[in-house]
Amino acid sequence: MSTEVRRPPIGRTILDRVKGERRMLLNSISMFGTAVVTALLGAAYWLVAARSFSETAVGIGSAAVSAMTLLGFLATVGLGTLLMGELPRLTEARRGLINAALAVSAGIGAVLGLAFALLAPLASSNLDPLSSSAVAIFVFTLGTALTGAAVVLDQAMIGLLRGGLQLTRNIAFSTIKLLALLAIPFFVGSGDSVALYATWTAGIAVSALFLWRFFSRPEGGSRRPTFDVLRRMRASAATHHIFNLALRIPDLLLPVIVVTILSPTANASFYIAWMICSLVFAVPVSLSTVLYAVGSGDRAGLSERFRLTVAISVGAGVLAILILWVAGELILSAFGPAYADNATSTLHILILGIIPETIRTHYVTAHRIERRIPAAIPIVWGGTLLELIGAVVGGSVGGLSGVAVGWLAAVCIEGLVMTPDVIRALSPPRSPAQSRAS
Repeated sequence: MSTEVRRPPIGRTILDRVKGERRMLLNSISMFGTAVVTALLGAAYWLVAARSFSETAVGIGSAAVSAMTLLGFLATVGLGTLLMGELPRLTEARRGLINAALAVSAGIGAVLGLAFALLAPLASSNLDPLSSSAVAIFVFTLGTALTGAAVVLDQAMIGLLRGGLQLTRNIAFSTIKLLALLAIPFFVGSGDSVALYATWTAGIAVSALFLWRFFSRPEGGSRRPTFDVLRRMRASAATHHIFNLALRIPDLLLPVIVVTILSPTANASFYIAWMICSLVFAVPVSLSTVLYAVGSGDRAGLSERFRLTVAISVGAGVLAILILWVAGELILSAFGPAYADNATSTLHILILGIIPETIRTHYVTAHRIERRIPAAIPIVWGGTLLELIGAVVGGSVGGLSGVAVGWLAAVCIEGLVMTPDVIRALSPPRSPAQSRAS
């Protein structure tokens, strides 16, 4: 009699895994949905800007938005990532911890925003509009403070597995800033770069009101900020922040580099191409981020979750490469002929980074879940410096396409270095019997 074990079809196995990880995938879909909605509405935003403002205004305005986003991210000091890992473990004091983190990040963001608005024009005359008036300085400072708080708030919602709230706020943000941009010609006339980032600030401020029901409910403990609890977690937050800085600085600093070493016009084209690629990169980022939140509270079946999220990320990445290599020029031409002429080859190069980006995001998640962040910090920071150097050297030699080539070469090197740890995370844990046999 045959004793052969019949394996289920591969399709059924994958479907069973998807059903088993429904909660994780739903929150990942909420995160990716946020990226899709904000990207689509963001594309509409920059399409309107490209057709209503000069290329110089778009170039400086997009660099200001990137700087605002970078400084807001710096202002989080790791608190958002800390909340993602700690909130699933807490049963009390959740609301107070969230409010304390929001207050700290907003305060730090205001200081950083003010300093940048006053000092950045001294480094590059292209950024003079940031300090052109008291209104320009105030709007940039407020926008930076609100950006820091919004990042922490979004990550807290993921930690609570309330991705729908995060999606709601970001839809509101993207819609409001677009409507504000459309209103500029009626109320201001011809807009400038300050008007562009003012709409960004207004969008963040008004979008926070859409979460008033969450903050008005008594669940999650007292709403009074618990700074003492946050203070006890400061070492963990600082470690996350050092890690996060390395991961996000290249994404946010590249447009600033382009506008500094090339021109505002070149940056307008680069920013649109980078925005399109960021939508694709959001697939592995969303999946690995929620994987961290889920894995922090439940490590059972972690290797299977890793295999599922890597498979989805790679599949989506390959599909995106094919689509953008065929239709990239057509997509860019929607923003204007100059964008298609200047950025098509750049877009083709940048999108190839989706594969090493998948490796990097899962490498980071594995180290976060295993609480081995210090061991990964030198590697991640080395990759960050390599990306920035590659972009600067590439841009100096080959212009806009050179920036893309330099960046891609750097992330490919990162991917090669990080691959062994990702393969280990994909492998099922060895049983005691297997360990003894080896």
